[in-house]
Amino acid sequence: MTYYAIKIFSSFLSLVPRKLGIFIAKRIGSIINVVFPKRKNVAIQNLSIAFPEKSIDEIKKIIKKTYQHYMIVVFDFLRQNSFNYNKILIDEDTKNILSTKNGLILMTAHIGNWEMIIPILNRYKKSTAIVKVQKNSGGDKFISELRNLDNITLLPLGSSTSDMIEVLNNRELLALASDQNAGIKGMRIPFFGKELSIPKGAAYFYHKTHLPIIIGFCMLNNDYTYSFSLKKMKLNTNPKDIEKLFIEIGTAYNNILESEIRKKPEQYFWFHKKWDKKIYI
Repeated sequence: MTYYAIKIFSSFLSLVPRKLGIFIAKRIGSIINVVFPKRKNVAIQNLSIAFPEKSIDEIKKIIKKTYQHYMIVVFDFLRQNSFNYNKILIDEDTKNILSTKNGLILMTAHIGNWEMIIPILNRYKKSTAIVKVQKNSGGDKFISELRNLDNITLLPLGSSTSDMIEVLNNRELLALASDQNAGIKGMRIPFFGKELSIPKGAAYFYHKTHLPIIIGFCMLNNDYTYSFSLKKMKLNTNPKDIEKLFIEIGTAYNNILESEIRKKPEQYFWFHKKWDKKIYI
């Protein structure tokens, strides 16, 4: 029932002008902020760590905008089949990176509209994305169908590292969301001045393949268009020095992500328990 309900709503959104869809999405986001504020306390604690100079009122305003932003993201995802991808702004450096014939390791994050990245990659380079399987089977089926594109392969989170290395050896792009709390399995790197654990995956794959790491996000602009940009990570550490290499990669990634968040804090998904879980009430 969940699958068909989402599919019907998706079809409806495809018929609605995007400007009207954005208007509705923002209003729903405002309502959720008041009526059903899921993980709002987690977001408040995260933002208090990231922006200690901001008052609680300023933080709450960011959270309200975050709910509005992610309802726009959800609506755009649901109308994905009718979305005009030609209107997404992609700079020439990014196009050149995607034109390479070698494998690439993409580190991205839950910022902007990360769901747009898969259909963008589909237009430029054969890619494999590591995705989380949703608990609701109907929802997972619908999401998988939208992500099922000609040049895209989906691997569930927890797949074997050998399968991922094979992707890179086949000259594909491997897309990894690298900003969630990795617990004891991750590497501890400062983020907004406080250590947290992030996944080692991208650093491990670089160590094994020596293929370029790129970092990129799809951000929502003030006029509600999107911009997609990639940058190659410049590394100084010898790939054989694993410990230093992992720290350098994790630090470079966190610094770039932190810089993007500071520009548009309302576009980051603050509802993850990013730092040690014991700090969350």
